[in-house]
Amino acid sequence: MEFEKFFIESKGQPITYQGKELKMVDRISLPSSKVTLKVSFLSTDSKWKQGIVFQTKGEFEVNGQKLPMKIILWEDTAPKELQLLVKSKDKVLVTYNVWQTEDGTTHYWHNSGAMYIEEKSGIRTYNCNDGYADDDLNDLVFTVEYQ
Repeated sequence: MEFEKFFIESKGQPITYQGKELKMVDRISLPSSKVTLKVSFLSTDSKWKQGIVFQTKGEFEVNGQKLPMKIILWEDTAPKELQLLVKSKDKVLVTYNVWQTEDGTTHYWHNSGAMYIEEKSGIRTYNCNDGYADDDLNDLVFTVEYQ
C-alpha cells in the first residue's frame, strides 16, 4: 500500500486506513518551553536503516551536549533508550520517521511512509512504515514519554 497518494489528496492531513489514523508527521504542543523526553527504540523490521526526526524552534540537549533545532536519531547508532531535553521557543515538537536506503539517501513522507500513534499513560508509541510498499507499520516502533 502506498499512502503517499492519500496524503496528497488530504494535503498532508491525517488519513484513516483500516480504522487507524495515520499521519505523515506528529506535531505536539509541549506543556512548557523546557521538556525532558524519554525516547526508546522498541523494534525495527526493515531492510533499510530507520531513524526518528525531532524538530522544534529552539534546541535539544543530550548528556549536556547542545544540538540544533532538528536532529535525527538513527536506530543503529543512538542508544536504545535516551533522555532528550527539548528547549522550545514555540512549545511545539515535530516528530516523524525517516529511512536510509542502500545508496545513503535519507527519505521521508513518500511512497508508503506513515505513522500510527497510540497514547497510553502519557507514553506515545509510534508504529512507522517506511517507503517500502506494504502496510505493516512495524518498520520502526519507538516510544516517547514526556517527563
